[in-house]
Amino acid sequence: MFDPHYPMPKRIRVKYCGGCNPRYDRTAVPAKLRAAFPEAVVAETAGDDPDHFVAVVCGCVVACARHDELNGRAGKAVMTSEKEYERLAAAVRASLEREGER
Repeated sequence: MFDPHYPMPKRIRVKYCGGCNPRYDRTAVPAKLRAAFPEAVVAETAGDDPDHFVAVVCGCVVACARHDELNGRAGKAVMTSEKEYERLAAAVRASLEREGER
């Protein structure tokens, strides 16, 4: 049951590319986000509530994942290599801080 005195957790939506040419383990990204942001819900499917942030996880630099229709209230980031995880995490952290959640 919804309690108006207890804020709903922020939802981080993960969208994957098709995986035709992955250069790294894309499925590790949601696990890392869950560990880094335990106050948020990291989901790979659509939910009833709007997404707070959208992480588009592409396996290579082609970045073919369609995501025009996905928009987080606090932003969206596209990741094409595991080297970009820190940039993604920083964007999520900044979005949560703007909303006073961290």
